[in-house]
Formats: sequence, structure tokens, C-alpha cells
Amino acid sequence: MSDNEKKETPIDKLNKAFVDFVGGAFGESGKEFIEETSDKIKDFSSQSIKKFMEFSDSVLDNLKLSDNEQVMKARDTVEDLLKQAGLLEEDEEDF
Repeated sequence: MSDNEKKETPIDKLNKAFVDFVGGAFGESGKEFIEETSDKIKDFSSQSIKKFMEFSDSVLDNLKLSDNEQVMKARDTVEDLLKQAGLLEEDEEDF
């Protein structure tokens, strides 16, 4: 899914409303500051979640749980939910 096709989540709507509020209260410089900060936080959060998923995969491998169908199904469900919430971006290799 391209950036233009991404479905706007409730969090996205809330963030947009907050940016609009800050822009109205503090002008364009305040709005730009909030937008830049928001982009940095999204990037940091996405990277953190991706690293956590990589860590959990290595733990599952080390504990020999990657062969357990129930554990892997739960792991995949968590990953899917994170992607649906927009907290984890799909890699090109997922396609």
C-alpha cells in the first residue's frame, strides 16, 4: 500500500487535530515544530517496535519456539495488529 493509499487511523486523526490546534494557538512556527517532532516520534516508535519484533523472533528461535504453531500464530497476530494500527510498517520483502 502506498503512502497515499494508507487508511487514516484514529491516532492519525487525533494527531492532525492536535497539529491544527497548535497551529491556531501558536502560529505556523508552532505547527511546524509539532509536525517535525511528530515525524521524529513516529520514526523512533516504528524503529523501536521493529527492533522489539526482531528481538522477540530471536528469543523464539533460541527457545526453539519457532516450531510451535500456536506460538507463531500468536506472534503473527501481534505483528498484523501492529501493522493495522500503523505502528509497524510492512517491509518490501513481505510482498
